[in-house]
Amino acid sequence: MKRILVLAIVAIALPLAAQVNDTYVIPAVGNTGGANFTRWATQLSVFNPQTKYDLRVSVVFLPTGGATPLEVLITVPANGSWSSDNIIGDVFERSGVTGSLLAATFPEDNPAVPNDVLSRSFLVVANTYNNARSGTFGQTIPGTWTGLQDIDTDGISSIAHGIRNGNSIGYRTNVGAVNLGRCSVTMYVTVFDEDGRTVRNNIPFGLPPMGHLQQTLPVIIDRGSVEFYIDDPCANDANNYAVVFPYTSMIDNLSGDPSYQSPVLLASPSVLFKQGVKAEAATSLGKKIDLTFARRLRGVAVSLGEVTARRH
Repeated sequence: MKRILVLAIVAIALPLAAQVNDTYVIPAVGNTGGANFTRWATQLSVFNPQTKYDLRVSVVFLPTGGATPLEVLITVPANGSWSSDNIIGDVFERSGVTGSLLAATFPEDNPAVPNDVLSRSFLVVANTYNNARSGTFGQTIPGTWTGLQDIDTDGISSIAHGIRNGNSIGYRTNVGAVNLGRCSVTMYVTVFDEDGRTVRNNIPFGLPPMGHLQQTLPVIIDRGSVEFYIDDPCANDANNYAVVFPYTSMIDNLSGDPSYQSPVLLASPSVLFKQGVKAEAATSLGKKIDLTFARRLRGVAVSLGEVTARRH
């Protein structure tokens, strides 16, 4: 696997990435037991910034291991919010599971809304937390839409830094990802120490089609970094190519408090956004996750029906 050259990340990348969109991925969610009789659940909040009309938001749950995706439709009122303290348990009615979410507003679900990304835009954020007797603690996981593709064809890797892992250090780190493609892909993780030396190169993690994976980082490291690469055998298949969203979750062994990190893509805005750094590029993502890609996933999901916001 070839080593990618790191491209400069110009200052305008963050404002672009922070804009609203009609398609998001939440890479890690769950409703499952944890260590010491604790239980992890995911809060989800969806906000509709449109002031004149409601939005129907499709939310698809992609389970760990690649089981059949599940979909619900959520109606969010104009300038209002919809939320759940346990989206996987209360809405998808699943327990003892983990995975990822794909959220999107499709034109066919919103026929009265102008058919453009800005008119269907919304915001989404999740918090996966543990409601332990000692107190509630968790990690915020924001919605994102730019992921990794095959390193040889897309030319992009990503970095998470400040990583600490090892019982002697007092931290443990998991690495995870969701694969939105229809073929199994391999995610490679390279670990560097704080002096830039390679600790271990190209650790392979197999990602199932349309599925989520999370495993312990198999390297002891203190204040180092990890770089993610993707090898996709279907990279040249227009219908089956992958977009992969990796992450790290680092847990303090003393407090149990986790911290989530979405790796920074090592690319310039002109690579991530099809029209470079123009204003309209914020909603034109080229080969990254978009509504066309999201519709393919929705097409294989089992629909569980609709929910609406609670009005007080």
